[in-house]
Amino acid sequence: MNENEPGYWFKRGNDLLNSGSYKEAVDCFDKAIQSNPGDAEAWNNRGIALANLSKLQDAVRSFQKAGTINKSHPDARYNEGLILCRLERYEEAVGCFDKAIEINPQNAHAWHNKGVALKHLHLDAEARFAFSAAGWIGTGGGGF
Repeated sequence: MNENEPGYWFKRGNDLLNSGSYKEAVDCFDKAIQSNPGDAEAWNNRGIALANLSKLQDAVRSFQKAGTINKSHPDARYNEGLILCRLERYEEAVGCFDKAIEINPQNAHAWHNKGVALKHLHLDAEARFAFSAAGWIGTGGGGF
């Protein structure tokens, strides 16, 4: 595959992301986005690379862009919530986890991390419910 082929920069970015070369991965995802600005997956993966470089605000913006492009992207809102928790923006994080759960109610990780954010907000009853939902899903309970 050469750099003129569709998907080259995205694939190269993923390879670099997986090998821990985050700065180079961001550069590749930027090129992928330049050729296809509507590629939600490239925006999402760019956010992951940025988060690994501790560029958290930029990562949030990439996840937001991915979620705007594809409202039902399976990971963009979840990833945004994780970074918002790292930034201690727990109320916003809960909103992101809610969107992730709306997209996939079986996402035990989103339920769990929603519980973590709620716990930081001292909303203990709501946090217990979220943790219970995560446990129920995680043990094969499958839903409500």
